[in-house]
Amino acid sequence: MRVHISSIGLATAQGRRTDVLTGTSLRPPEPWPWPTNEWTTSNICRPAAGIDSKLTGLARWQALLKMALADCFPNEMPSPATPVFIGSCNGSADGAELASWSSSFDSVALLEQTPWRRMRVPVFSSSCNSGLHALYAAVQTLKAGASEAVVIAADILSKSNQNNFESLRVLAGLPETPWQDSSSGFVLGEAAVVLKIMRDEDHQEASGLLGPLLANDLNGDGGLSQVLDEINLAEPKLILGQGTGPRARDEAELTALGRAVASSVPISTPLVSFGHTLGASGLLSVALAAMQAERNEIVSALSMPAGVAIDGRPFARSSEKLAESGSILITCGALDGSCVAVAVGKPESKRHQTEVDTRWRPAAAIGPLMHPVLRRIADEACSHRPATPPVLLVVSMHQPLAPPAEAWFGDRLLPSAVLEMTPGIIPQLIARAWGFSGPAICQVGHARASDASWSLLLACKEQQLALAQVKILGTGDNRDITWNT
Repeated sequence: MRVHISSIGLATAQGRRTDVLTGTSLRPPEPWPWPTNEWTTSNICRPAAGIDSKLTGLARWQALLKMALADCFPNEMPSPATPVFIGSCNGSADGAELASWSSSFDSVALLEQTPWRRMRVPVFSSSCNSGLHALYAAVQTLKAGASEAVVIAADILSKSNQNNFESLRVLAGLPETPWQDSSSGFVLGEAAVVLKIMRDEDHQEASGLLGPLLANDLNGDGGLSQVLDEINLAEPKLILGQGTGPRARDEAELTALGRAVASSVPISTPLVSFGHTLGASGLLSVALAAMQAERNEIVSALSMPAGVAIDGRPFARSSEKLAESGSILITCGALDGSCVAVAVGKPESKRHQTEVDTRWRPAAAIGPLMHPVLRRIADEACSHRPATPPVLLVVSMHQPLAPPAEAWFGDRLLPSAVLEMTPGIIPQLIARAWGFSGPAICQVGHARASDASWSLLLACKEQQLALAQVKILGTGDNRDITWNT
């Protein structure tokens, strides 16, 4: 059974789906819509076209999603019974303080203006792989018997998000060409992406999917090489990577790609035209790949500046033709350590089926942790490691962890606190303690089984997949942690 993308909706810095397909004049970056100060290193961003700059927080998230849904379903919205899966790095948060952050993954609020209003479903959150994790969950439901599903990924621009990335020192002062010696970081953007996916029993659709395949870095590298080895894609015609910089991350990405894909295959990234759209970025690459799959000429939004990557790999340019056959490979290695590979087009793996790795790897060292809940998880993890590696590790939590008081320096968070508040760090932390390099996912928010006809957990049960689940219930620092391993 294969899956294909039947409909696409976008709300991005370059507009909607038709704008991206037909547009030749790309919108430039814009100044931040709020005042900056002497600590600001990047004065530009890429807001979504057509969204009121005065909208912030939940209202902005809803506006982005409304635009993307209308783009995906111009004639008739899907039934509320259609399974829906949401991915977001930060949800609707407009700040890192407790009131904003703790409610940012409330699906009842996020989906208020959609066919799924008043539904409580979890939000998949794992840095810039959030949307791809939601896609993974949706694909599992189709494998388990559902006929179709809707996948949503969205993240918004916010002052707090800008501050967090300023603390991490990964924002570029000006637009840069990715994968260069001089790469210092990225320009922030925002986007909402909506995909409708369906079963493709005949494997004939040009927008077919292979994957997503998931892994994670145990010692800072290796995860991307693992998923590329597992997907083992036959002759891609284009790579959509990240190129977020700085140089060390770019080199690691290119090295992994160099082992798996011929050096003649051109590379591109949505980063150049859309900015880094965080949790939506991976799903945006999938959407753009599906839009590009039947074309042998690059759409302008994926055309790279002149030059080549630091390893000599050619850049995709609108003036140059792609191979008429072959699929498009999408890769993403998130800051939290999760890694994903997926192919779009009519992809074929060199393997007849994906082999399940049943080996434990050496446990990875875990550095100092500030948040008490994370320290507790790190202390307890080893005693709850299952006898054999599961097919999937799922962490389910009611609310994200809010930064402790000592994590603030004025109105900014310490860099370590920025990483610790990201929900996806928890499954990665457990995976490192166990020596587990397989798929590790975090879903956030109160979910009700009665609100969804399908869920990732139900799909795993239907497929009789070995699942390890960690439930983190409650709020604040006093969480109830249940290990079902």
